[in-house]
Amino acid sequence: MSRIYDNQPLSNLPLININLSEEWNSKKYESGNGILFEGCIQNRSHFQISDCRKTKSQYYIFFIKILRAHRRKFDSNGTEIEPNFSETKKVSTGFLNSSYKVEARGQTDLLDKAQALSAINKPELTKHTDKHGSPDLAALWVPEDQIGGLEYESGDDVRVKTRGDGPFVFSISKIDSVSSTVSNYAGGESVGASWTDKIMDMKSDVPTTKENEGVDDDEWDD
Repeated sequence: MSRIYDNQPLSNLPLININLSEEWNSKKYESGNGILFEGCIQNRSHFQISDCRKTKSQYYIFFIKILRAHRRKFDSNGTEIEPNFSETKKVSTGFLNSSYKVEARGQTDLLDKAQALSAINKPELTKHTDKHGSPDLAALWVPEDQIGGLEYESGDDVRVKTRGDGPFVFSISKIDSVSSTVSNYAGGESVGASWTDKIMDMKSDVPTTKENEGVDDDEWDD
């Protein structure tokens, strides 16, 4: 993957003002379970929303090229669980996993790029951001106070969870391209392994001596 280097600190990005004639409420864009995806930051902007009540809200906008995406999934108690990475799974049928059969797993939570962009990008918001990014990029909104002094540059690989099916970020973590570990984190959990790292840990822990045990491919790999 080609890298785009940009050492301009987030705090030095010019502030772009958007004046609204109505009250600003980001929560109206947060319906649905949300999207979990990996991608590469292509550009960044700094926006300030001023609404009819003179309330000001500042956001950093990250324009991200989506590489892979899934819908976030929750159980009946509202606890986030691993999504279905595909509609099928491999099940061992012989001793020491010497043979397999394919069984249905249910509807996949995998999204193609167009589906992910359709869920994330909202026309009411992209009309303000497209001039700084591109229609084929996800324009992610991160509240200024959520960044917490962490720096994100163009070319950084990141993992993101959105608040519902919209552009507002629940959590974002930078991926170390060499070791695939998280080097910083804003929002959600404490600094450490990202949620997708935990998924990979669970998926790689596959028994090798029991019959009829589900064996999954690593669907993150291309």
